[in-house]
Amino acid sequence: MWEIPLTLALMAAIPDPEPGISEALALERARRVSNVHYDLQLQIPAERERPILGTAKLRFELKDPGRPLALDFAPGPDHIVSVSAPYRWANGHIILDKPVNELTIEFRAGDASLNRNADYFYSLFVPARAHLAIPCFDQPDIKARFSVTMKAPDGWQTLSNAARGVPTQPLSTYLLSFAAGKFQVETSGRMRMFHRETDRKKVDRNLKAIFELHERAISYMEDYTGIPYAFGKFDFLALPAFQFGGMEHAGAIDYNAASLFLEESATQQQLLGRASLISHETAHMWFGDLVTMKWFNDVWLKEVFANFMAAKMVNPSFPDLNHELRFFLSHYRTAYSVDRTAGANAIRQKLENLNDAGSMYGPIIYQKAPIVMRQLEKLLGEKTFRDAVRLYLKRYAFGNATWDNLIAIFDDQTTEDLAAWSKLWIDTPGRPKAKHPEDYGSFTIDAERRAELLKSLPEMPDALARAVAWSTLWENMLDGNVAESDMVRLALAWLPRESDELNIQRTLGDLTWLAWRNPDPAIEPLLRESLAKAKNRSLRAAYFQAYRDTATSPEAIAWLSRVWRGEEKIADLPFAENDSIRLASELALRGVDVRQEQLAKIQNPDRKAQFAFVMPVLDADPAVRTKWFASLADPKNRSHEAWVLEGLAALHHPTRIRQSEQFITPSLTMLLEIKRTGDIFFPQRWMNATLSHYKSKEAAETVRKFLAALPSDYPNRLRLTVLVAADNLFRQN
Repeated sequence: MWEIPLTLALMAAIPDPEPGISEALALERARRVSNVHYDLQLQIPAERERPILGTAKLRFELKDPGRPLALDFAPGPDHIVSVSAPYRWANGHIILDKPVNELTIEFRAGDASLNRNADYFYSLFVPARAHLAIPCFDQPDIKARFSVTMKAPDGWQTLSNAARGVPTQPLSTYLLSFAAGKFQVETSGRMRMFHRETDRKKVDRNLKAIFELHERAISYMEDYTGIPYAFGKFDFLALPAFQFGGMEHAGAIDYNAASLFLEESATQQQLLGRASLISHETAHMWFGDLVTMKWFNDVWLKEVFANFMAAKMVNPSFPDLNHELRFFLSHYRTAYSVDRTAGANAIRQKLENLNDAGSMYGPIIYQKAPIVMRQLEKLLGEKTFRDAVRLYLKRYAFGNATWDNLIAIFDDQTTEDLAAWSKLWIDTPGRPKAKHPEDYGSFTIDAERRAELLKSLPEMPDALARAVAWSTLWENMLDGNVAESDMVRLALAWLPRESDELNIQRTLGDLTWLAWRNPDPAIEPLLRESLAKAKNRSLRAAYFQAYRDTATSPEAIAWLSRVWRGEEKIADLPFAENDSIRLASELALRGVDVRQEQLAKIQNPDRKAQFAFVMPVLDADPAVRTKWFASLADPKNRSHEAWVLEGLAALHHPTRIRQSEQFITPSLTMLLEIKRTGDIFFPQRWMNATLSHYKSKEAAETVRKFLAALPSDYPNRLRLTVLVAADNLFRQN
């Protein structure tokens, strides 16, 4: 009898990797593969319908060459032109049964993570989407040096993490970035900003602040960590309708252009938001890029430090700001929005496959985790905390680390039981019972105290105390212990007397949501009067936005129509193109159809394309809106996620809510597909945009029936996504 050679028998016994990148595959490859170099050459056609052609030359050190080796490449075998070694393709992987450590692969890039537009494109590979475009080892703990060369059409600019053809420092694949297109370039010292903004006055008005905020953030991080910026050049790209606020690609940060190029009427909150965003992405150059989590179960570790450091960095830029108040308003309520729900998750979660890594992002890691890290800093003391962080960054520079690695360093600095602390705050979901409302937790007050706060809140002498009191009442309102109408009346009594702009802006946001659920005839007059009396442009803009978003009376709609047409001017409140677009949308939702006039007025081609996409869902005809929603079944029509979310918000606007309840079930049904094809925040934002304004028993029952009918193998994280979005709806019923 012929005997199968032992090596072939072993190979036959090794199953092919499953789709995505499983933890088992990642562990096995990280043990075997190191010192990786990619030479990536891309040919970019002018027409987005034509494929991007690529050549990837890989070199790496390999242990245990007798076992098969899998690279990740999801687009499929038809996208592989040639491979310099024998291979086969299975489940999204190029498998080398007889591995080599030098490899050349010619391929047609997959488009799923390349965000291709008519005259520009950009890659976005977080959390594990590089293999949707290029062949690679797509896991965070196989860091590599990348050399990227792009041949682009004439007149296009190109950028990547490092200069053309120059190897990067070691980076995880999710941090690889390349983009090309018709971009303008602004320069300041070592920094370059690429953008597509056509309003030169807007660019010039914002340019100095954008560059200065980056320089301050770099200097702060270098001083705090004791480690110089490590990635050479410092470019950033401002993109229209970018999926996130920003993405921390080393040496080539991506931003949502609207977050950088603010209007003249920008509110204090928007100015703060820009400073925080820039600080957040800059902090990532150290936390996430220099030291990267080993596996995405610790993705929170890079995000907590980025937000934690951003809160420290914005302080010098806003010396007159109450920063304790700002931290409270920025973190607590948003964290509670998940942690109070049945969909709450722990800060650190289990993750078996990187296909599910995107669903780990959200307010728990962005808002709750900085609160928790602040607790740890207070526990250890600022100097001890910083010394431990410095040691962590130096020890694991250009490598990977886990929370256990960091907590071990912290543990050496204290006699506190950090293991118990970590179990409560890092590994346990939900809010602990709090003794005081300024603590993080669930704090229920008795009827007497609720009545007292509803009466005395405007008289409290401290701005933070007023914010904490409002938040406490808000949480009790959601628990059914305070009437929404009482909160409306409190807001109307408090707003004219509140002196802190941060409190005013938060309360206006809450009042806007409440106004549609509990209409009060006093809301419009108060907002209009406050708009006229506002002491600065920022407050004037905040009151105008609240008035615009809550207006329902014929008088208010008529006045807003005159503002849109330029027949009414608001003193010291410039009316920019974005303002005109937003107001036109709100008017259309109230039966004043100025869509075609607005479309003709728009000068910027990217904003024009976005408004054209949203126009059908603003139509008064339900059949037109139904057709728009049906078009979302095609993934190509969901490629601009910000456009889709704007459209969904209009589809489910309170003025349309009775006619749009029919779309709840198909929206829930599409969630699996949204997760499969979308970026990390899209599933939760899809559900939030769908459900945030509903309060009927019928809507609640629709969601409950969907959840009850889910098969046992439905992804649990998506089930939690629905529970978070439906929380207020369920509480109402």
